Amino acid sequence: MIWWTHLDIDSFFASVEIASRPYYKGLPLAVGGSEHSRTVITSASYKAREYGIKAGMPVYEALSRCPHLIVIKPDMEKYLSISKEVFKIVQDIAGNVFPYSIDECFFCSTIKDDLIVKSLMIKKTIKEKLKITASCGISTKKIVAKIASDENKPNGFFVVDDPLNYIKEKEIEKVPGIGRKIEKKLKSYGIFYVKQIDEIPFSVLKKLFKHYAYFLKELTCLKINDDIYKRIDIVKSVGNTHTFSEDTFEKEKILSYISLISKHIEKRLLDDFFEGNRITLTVRYSNFQTFTKQKKLERYIHEWKDIFEETKKIFEKIILTLPVRLVGISVGGIRNRGIYQELAFNGDFDKRERLKEYIEMIKNKYGESSILTLRDLYVSDRKIRGNRIIF
Repeated sequence: MIWWTHLDIDSFFASVEIASRPYYKGLPLAVGGSEHSRTVITSASYKAREYGIKAGMPVYEALSRCPHLIVIKPDMEKYLSISKEVFKIVQDIAGNVFPYSIDECFFCSTIKDDLIVKSLMIKKTIKEKLKITASCGISTKKIVAKIASDENKPNGFFVVDDPLNYIKEKEIEKVPGIGRKIEKKLKSYGIFYVKQIDEIPFSVLKKLFKHYAYFLKELTCLKINDDIYKRIDIVKSVGNTHTFSEDTFEKEKILSYISLISKHIEKRLLDDFFEGNRITLTVRYSNFQTFTKQKKLERYIHEWKDIFEETKKIFEKIILTLPVRLVGISVGGIRNRGIYQELAFNGDFDKRERLKEYIEMIKNKYGESSILTLRDLYVSDRKIRGNRIIF
């Protein structure tokens, strides 16, 4: 029998910011954009949560609930760096780590007591070394371990010996895999706990929920395959979005941000040595209506110019019916980049790679906006600081 621990870093982004700024400890703090940026809260400290502030809440609403809330802009590079340190601690102590997201992972052992000792040691090491806390849930099923890690947060520790009875008593909204739409539909039929799902004949369940009925039925008897919580060694997609300060119909402005987003995606792909062959464009209108357009490519790409050009082709086929609030891009079909193939078929590879290195050095020293394309200059609500080199 395999025992699993699900480790979840408590209020990750906010905790990392407090750890790097100890003078904010005990104060309501959240990570998000400015009040006028129309962005949402991505993480809130537990003190901020006392005011009802939570992830996904618009920043202006959070500030109306807590006028003295400290709002810090997100720093993804910092969070990724801390995430890697956490996973290294887990690997060094447990001997295995299965990342699930930037702030979550699983690790396992065939001996329950061994896993408990290692989990406690990992929690202690993370707190001492990184000044943040993590919560752990332990059980023989991954889905149960994940739910259990939410018990007694923050800095929680919970072991489930009887996973079947435990999950049957759980509220449906606490089960990973049951989203808001399914939750709302289940509750409309008077189903509030997992055990109530078992009372519905499968034929009725299938009629109501179609293919999703299989997951719901497997949930009630814990026959769920743990592979649905598989490791993310190979990322499925890399993407980014931008919310405009004002809704816009201006296609050139939208394309300018598509260009900037493409550059951000290129950097992330280069950092992990990835490439992809599927482009997805997301557009959200002023009324929050959102749609996506996708294109499967015949080749793999990782450079921003390719990402931009392919996204532009998709965008130019769209007839905008309302002003645009948000635009986003993701590159899917991810695989490890074939550097040797490039070397063999592109004699300019070394030259281009050296140029990229120099550009990256300049950006690291002078900031992301130190080197811009002419298209980027169209962006009017982006602050440019420091020296600028335009090509």
